[in-house]
Amino acid sequence: MKKSAILLLIVLLALFIACSDNDDSGTNGNGTTPPVRLVVNTTAQPSPTDVNVGWGGVDSAVVVIGGSTTYGINPNLGKQNVVLKAILRNNILYIRAKWHDATASIWGNHIRRTALEGNFEQNVYEGEDKLLMIFDGQNNGDEKADCASMCHITEHYTTGGGNVDAWKWLATKTSPGLMAEDEWWTDADRLLDSRQPNTYVYRENWNTNTNHAYWMHTTGPAYTEPFLYLEDTVAMNPLAAWDVGDKIPGYGIDSTVRTSGTRTLSSVWDVTAISEFDSTGDMTNWTWTVVMARATNTGHTDDVNLTDLDSIQVAIAATNNDAVGSTTTHSGAKPFWLILKP
Repeated sequence: MKKSAILLLIVLLALFIACSDNDDSGTNGNGTTPPVRLVVNTTAQPSPTDVNVGWGGVDSAVVVIGGSTTYGINPNLGKQNVVLKAILRNNILYIRAKWHDATASIWGNHIRRTALEGNFEQNVYEGEDKLLMIFDGQNNGDEKADCASMCHITEHYTTGGGNVDAWKWLATKTSPGLMAEDEWWTDADRLLDSRQPNTYVYRENWNTNTNHAYWMHTTGPAYTEPFLYLEDTVAMNPLAAWDVGDKIPGYGIDSTVRTSGTRTLSSVWDVTAISEFDSTGDMTNWTWTVVMARATNTGHTDDVNLTDLDSIQVAIAATNNDAVGSTTTHSGAKPFWLILKP
């Protein structure tokens, strides 16, 4: 055999060995079946108000939720595909998730008039839809963002020796404020990020001393929408012309937090979010689409810094009609890799 042919074989063999190695950095993952890779688009510009504008030419990845009891199966959502897209632009990471849900649960913990005039009660059985994304805190050992050993064994505590950064979109509480909550999980607790200075996108609208709402809409019983913005409220009047079964939203929403110049000082509100429930056609095709966004480096110690990372492990989960104090199971997914430097 000629020397040139032998040299070519050696080169090809070296390339084969190099490409066969597991990539511990996360671009391919470990094992014989690589996990999903969601690669960011660095040229698209998403709309700040529309979940569909700016995403048309962005490649997608499909993650299965509810595929096994290991990661949780919500009885309403079951096993299904979540279509994910990601954009990294001007040091802002945008992640778009679209999944099927036959009902939009947006009246969580609402208040309703009972048969007795002037008497109200909380409907604690009415919950809200949720979407959760968790990111390896870059210190969480082999567990990384694998929620199988967090959510289903330790009640959302980490077991890898470190932290995960969690973004939590809530259809009743944070969605109308165009925000998502930010959490930092430890090996002992699931903690909301710092709220200093005190800012609240939502406040519970139930007065335990009077057993009725704190606020009602300025139009009183005529208001039938699910979201109650604090700038449109007056003190509750329980003797207004309420009919039996009339509903009052369970939370007062502060719509000014998203645009506040001091919002990013409060780490719990680092993540903005817009959403859309599409009920076009048959209910089997109804979907939620949620876009969450956050600066790659917030400057807060309870947020993972994404700026210099090539990739990071992420996991997602969705829940239908999750009521306050309930143990509603989410449909969760195996972790996947988010590729930040294509």
